[in-house]
Amino acid sequence: MRDRPGVEFSIITGEDYIKPSVHKILKNWFYIRNKIREADLVHAIDGYPYGVIACLANIGISKSVVITTIGSGSIRKLGSFGWRPCLLRWAYRRATRVTAISQYVAGEIKKVLPRLSIKVINPGVDYDFYAGKSNKDGSDIYTGFEYIITQGEFKRRKGYTEILPIVKKIMDVYPEIRYIIVADARDNRPYQKELYALMDKLGIRSKVIIKSGLSQEELREVYRNAILYLTLPVNIDGDIEGFGMAITEAAATGTPAIVGKGSGADDAVSDGQSGFLVDGEDEEQVVEKILSIVDNKQLRERLSNGAKKWASENSWENKVKQYIDLYEKNINTHISRPYC
Repeated sequence: MRDRPGVEFSIITGEDYIKPSVHKILKNWFYIRNKIREADLVHAIDGYPYGVIACLANIGISKSVVITTIGSGSIRKLGSFGWRPCLLRWAYRRATRVTAISQYVAGEIKKVLPRLSIKVINPGVDYDFYAGKSNKDGSDIYTGFEYIITQGEFKRRKGYTEILPIVKKIMDVYPEIRYIIVADARDNRPYQKELYALMDKLGIRSKVIIKSGLSQEELREVYRNAILYLTLPVNIDGDIEGFGMAITEAAATGTPAIVGKGSGADDAVSDGQSGFLVDGEDEEQVVEKILSIVDNKQLRERLSNGAKKWASENSWENKVKQYIDLYEKNINTHISRPYC
């Protein structure tokens, strides 16, 4: 959008998307409304709180509002009673257009609001960066052994508890294989403690490496040198994976993925082309798919090439075109639906 002449935009940042600061919102209320008055279209990222704030601040101004639904903040307790779910349902109905970053997120919303029109636009990947190579030190990071990788916060929805027993079975067949988790080592210490206890129980603690504080270039090389990317997301009381950005980043480096079905991460892999979708609750199926890639270099090469192609087709350059088309079709098209 920065490259389009005559187009101006403002970005209003806020507090944490799950726990917004009411005080800060009220303090900036008139600023938000003035920004909406100046705009032709408002784009809110996630239903709660930003979609709700955008629609409330737009009352009496009637500008076009697009809400992009991301994950937990868009669906958690959507069908429940109470002021928050009621406001969220109202915001979705009042918005000019609602988009979702995955078929899963769209489907969860439509369980509650079946008549709501939702356009799915998956997030893009910075293909040129992740497909590129670094000349800096560290470009050969972790090439001394083969490993499986997962990148993501230490949250239960990431499925680390489910992954570790599977990794153990792979290591029983290939003792030299390691498992790398890229995450913030300062995050969620109680859950980390549980994971370390599980590693000890399984006897694999010395073979699991947790990397924290990597630069983007280092992360890219860790992706690139992995055998495969593994993720088995789980739904924890509405805390869900809205998409799988790390999967597409790894794909751009040529690393295929094995992804457990049943979350927004499904959209981040092309089954059979850039990796495999599996039943995350079926350990034997997951192990079988992992071993098929580890054992078969020809399959690994085919999936690697397929992953690069998949990522190139889902670059941000292509996704931005979809958003520009969405904006052009919905500017000055306010729809008022005042019911909850």
